[in-house]
Amino acid sequence: MDMNQANIQVMERLLNLSLQIRTNKLQTAIPFLRLLKKNSATVLAKGPLKASLCIILQGKTHLQFGEDIIEYKPGNYLATSVSMPVMGQVLEATADAPFLALQIELQSGEVAAVATEAALKLKPKDEHYPGIFVGRPRHEVLEGFEKLLRLAQNPTAARYLAPAVKREIIYWLLDHEDGTRFYHNMLWHQEASGISRVIDWITRNFDHGFNLEKLAELGNMSVSSLHYKFKEVTGMTPLQYQKQLRLQEARRLLLGGANVTETALSTGYHSSTQFSREYKRLFGLSPVQYIRSRSEGEQLAEQ
Repeated sequence: MDMNQANIQVMERLLNLSLQIRTNKLQTAIPFLRLLKKNSATVLAKGPLKASLCIILQGKTHLQFGEDIIEYKPGNYLATSVSMPVMGQVLEATADAPFLALQIELQSGEVAAVATEAALKLKPKDEHYPGIFVGRPRHEVLEGFEKLLRLAQNPTAARYLAPAVKREIIYWLLDHEDGTRFYHNMLWHQEASGISRVIDWITRNFDHGFNLEKLAELGNMSVSSLHYKFKEVTGMTPLQYQKQLRLQEARRLLLGGANVTETALSTGYHSSTQFSREYKRLFGLSPVQYIRSRSEGEQLAEQ
């Protein structure tokens, strides 16, 4: 479905406001609002995706969620209900027409509060939704993003007014043809299934081993239900999710100058050989090769 003329006009204003900001990644004066910018297409890479709502203003990108590829472009929004590691790639971006997106962090409690206080009729269904999906925002949602971007230029006003605008955006997301799905996406897994407690525990303790029975007990479900619901939300099994978190942290440590043995131990690996094998499987280079390639790149940059 194409955007109507009113939405196109708001998108153009959002794009113009965003182009005035020169940095590539900016946490604005509003704590929950961020501008994302890329001046060229990127290779497929692994990274963390927080629970958030993101609208693309220019360019195109796709995310690999489990076995699914999710592609979205200007005018779409991407909603994620839990923090998760995903594979992502910017497909269209140039210096003259950079990839631009606006992202606001969301909490399930914020969505629940708006739905309850506004007495919106959004009852859970038997159908389950993954922890990530693409939708089309209504005009009022785009106007809300425009209000936030303008408020970001006035930090004093933003501190007082931005939270109300965020609630307004959530309301209009819920009061829409995708509203029920958005509600389920943000709350069904979190409140009804207990998966959020399991995800939070693994995220905070990724460098430790875990017992599936204990995790299932934490989520108030059976082990078989844990496997099914966890993969439904994140696209991964609990063990795969833990491994992704470990290897992302390992890459961060290697970038900071840590050696391979230190990195392996710090991320929960008792065997450097196993660590190197899994690192290469995910990133295409072993840790030693990765360190060497960065060192060679830095030497070339200095010449």
